[in-house]
Amino acid sequence: MRGRCIINTGTELGSPVHGHFFGRETRFNLKVGSDYSILGLGLFETVLLALVPDETRKPNWLPVGLFAFDSSELPSDWGFVLLDGAAASGGDSSNRWVARWGYLELVTDASHSDLLIKRDPKAIEIFNRRLSSLED
Repeated sequence: MRGRCIINTGTELGSPVHGHFFGRETRFNLKVGSDYSILGLGLFETVLLALVPDETRKPNWLPVGLFAFDSSELPSDWGFVLLDGAAASGGDSSNRWVARWGYLELVTDASHSDLLIKRDPKAIEIFNRRLSSLED
């Protein structure tokens, strides 16, 4: 799945009402007009995020509002996990993942996402292998 960066600042997204992923002063490591591989989608509290290797080539969860998507098809090798059904149905979600879509390890290993953000070498190796298969 690919997304085209259409904006790259918190100011352009507007002030967040939910979540603490960015502020108005945030400048994301993305180039407007460039396409990026999307390796996962996730709902954290009420914020929809995309797992993207940004210009640093490291995996980062970024707000989907930074991207435009040409296709609504999800990759055939993606899975889905519902982590908080009550929150997904409108109930309270206290600082946690509600659902994730993406490559197998992202949805079957509860710690994989956190390990990516902590830059764990094994998690990064899995991410890079999945990224490489998309970009070949």
